[in-house]
Amino acid sequence: MDFKTLLNPSSKRDEIDAIIMGINAMASELETTYSTLDRRVAERTRLLEAARDQMEQLAFTDPLTELANRSALMNEIERTLETFDSSDSAPILMLLDLDAFKSINDTYGHAVGDNVLCQLADRLRNCVRTEDVVARLGGDEFAILIRMPEQSATSVGRRIVAAMNEDMVIDDIHLNPGTSLGIVRATAAHSADSLVLEADTAMYVAKRSRTEKVVEFESFMLYERREKAEMLADLRRALGTEQFFPAYQAVVCIRDERIVGAEALVRWQRDGYGLVRPDQFLPTAEESGMIGELTEYLLERALGDVKKWRTEKLVDSAFKVHLNVTSRELHDLHFADVVRNALRHHGLPASVLSLEITEDRLMSGDNLHRYTLLALQKMGVEVFIDDFGTGYSSISYLRQLPVGGAKIDKSLIDDIAVDPRQESFLQAISDLIAACNLKCIVEGVETAEQSDKLKSMGFTTAQGFLYARPVDAAEFEKSLLRRC
Repeated sequence: MDFKTLLNPSSKRDEIDAIIMGINAMASELETTYSTLDRRVAERTRLLEAARDQMEQLAFTDPLTELANRSALMNEIERTLETFDSSDSAPILMLLDLDAFKSINDTYGHAVGDNVLCQLADRLRNCVRTEDVVARLGGDEFAILIRMPEQSATSVGRRIVAAMNEDMVIDDIHLNPGTSLGIVRATAAHSADSLVLEADTAMYVAKRSRTEKVVEFESFMLYERREKAEMLADLRRALGTEQFFPAYQAVVCIRDERIVGAEALVRWQRDGYGLVRPDQFLPTAEESGMIGELTEYLLERALGDVKKWRTEKLVDSAFKVHLNVTSRELHDLHFADVVRNALRHHGLPASVLSLEITEDRLMSGDNLHRYTLLALQKMGVEVFIDDFGTGYSSISYLRQLPVGGAKIDKSLIDDIAVDPRQESFLQAISDLIAACNLKCIVEGVETAEQSDKLKSMGFTTAQGFLYARPVDAAEFEKSLLRRC
């Protein structure tokens, strides 16, 4: 509306002129009012647009790391796939997951964990170009959407993993959570969801590997993923049923092959599949967080069997049952209580039980590990470091952690009967264990020559196929009866 056009009064200055002047004054005031209103509308519009932009930014940004979030990544993948030209370098999606982040959170608290995530986010930004998309998908999972020649993807992935794996110090705590990375190259047939699924599948293959932490997706991996999902569902249904049972492998006195204990090994008679090897289902149980429930079930079964054997005088009070636990389970503050309650339930002394902790990269000897180990030691439960001699930190474990002994790994005795150097090496390990005033069990004995050599070197306790193979409880009872 134009308020600048005014009426011109006449020279007579009569009542009509007065009205005209009033109208002109009103028009001037309305012009001022409308001008003010226009400015206010423009300002409010600007504020609303800024608020909308801020809300959009919040909707597509991870609040902790200030990286893009999952929604932003999916939008960018969809946009990239829509404009993808096969003549260009293909978009490549990389998914990263931290191997030990839960352990850091459980041990040092979420404040330290958040600090770790922020530092790793900064490292990722520094590893890529400004035009590449870096996102946090949630928890300890990150993603990078990048364009590059396909042949360069693996080398870039390894460079990123190396950067992520550099030690960091937070509140004087040295941390290295470890990283696994999966890579997939986009094609015209991909959707955003299928691209993420394939990258995620490759990442979990890398996560399960002890050596290759950067893995490119291959189609057979999807079949393995479906198999794993089916196995996980069957594991959940089977937990606490008779499908799981302990198999016992005798621990013997080398001198006379008298049974002095047994290692309880979990077995799974899976419906529709038969007997499943432990190495096929235990990694899935551990990744899914079911390993603690499985250990608790096996503990109850094994202690029940030992109680029966003691009552029937098949074993004496010195007989010990050995049970494998993971170092991750030691991070559970209630684990020692679970062991104590199981022993009380069966009316057995703590001295009947030995726990074997497999040495792995999570066995750091931190405060939670130490707390649980001390609680077990005070209770009277012996703890052995399993597979001793295969890692670089075993000596420090023996010196620093409250353990009762070590089980020497099979690989250290394979050539003992034919290789003098191996004998010297094994003797040095034996002397080290003895210097720590700890017990020693040699595992994996398969030949009489190995047994004779171990006996001549002063070893007293062993297990292996030479003496006995793992058998179910009924068969183990028969072997006890034969040796009574």
